[in-house]
Amino acid sequence: MKLQASEWLFDLSEAPQSLAITLDFEGEQPNHFGAQRAAVSPMKSGSFVGDTRQGGSCNAQDVTLNPHCNGTHTESISHIVDEVVAPHEVLQQPLMLAQVITVTPSKASDTSEGYSPPLADEDLVISKKTLTSVIKTLHKGVIALIIRTLPNGRSKQSYQYGVDVEPPFFTHDAMRWLSEETPFLHLLVDFPSVDRLYDDGQLSNHRLFWQVAPGCHQLDSEHKVEKTITEMAYVPNHVEDGVYLLNLQTPKLKLNAVPSHPVIYSPAT
Repeated sequence: MKLQASEWLFDLSEAPQSLAITLDFEGEQPNHFGAQRAAVSPMKSGSFVGDTRQGGSCNAQDVTLNPHCNGTHTESISHIVDEVVAPHEVLQQPLMLAQVITVTPSKASDTSEGYSPPLADEDLVISKKTLTSVIKTLHKGVIALIIRTLPNGRSKQSYQYGVDVEPPFFTHDAMRWLSEETPFLHLLVDFPSVDRLYDDGQLSNHRLFWQVAPGCHQLDSEHKVEKTITEMAYVPNHVEDGVYLLNLQTPKLKLNAVPSHPVIYSPAT
């Protein structure tokens, strides 16, 4: 089956490329903000145990995880407001055009762009200057942006983000540009938060993206409910920068953030 999207043609019979990190409950996992590891345990009900290795008739497991901190996840505006709008309610379009770009974060001391709370010199940031130098063209019909940061070793899939490994984040100038001057509705990044790891709870970039005022936690008609943010994705090095067809897969869970599986299809040759 082939799909024509704007001037792009995609062959859906070709296998897509996954941009999700495999969440291995028995091996290494990525982690953010000191959260508990994602874990599984056999279901127990009366004499039943959901583990064939323990004599059970089948395997049935209870799962404990924090979508925001335990791997690739997609979040809605409900990450910062009281009302629950689940990601699957936002993602009404199963297939969308997306642009993959690669950027190298820079030290905050090398930019005049701002952030709240104020930047420290050693903070690693993605600036508007960096984005606009890479995104030369806003392609017609492209509504999702996928950002790969360098370096991009496979170890990124199991980083323990915290004091010892602080991830990059956007300057406010960069986020305002993305939110107000581009057509991107869905932002996918390979780090755990578009905001600074320790930001005094402001989540200022999240607020800029969804256009929610500081301190506001009530949903308003002016807010950009149609947007999503996907964090802790992983874009393999063999994936070239360019335009792809994105299928952003999310489960039907009534939560502000859910584990997700973004996959991309390359243009037909």
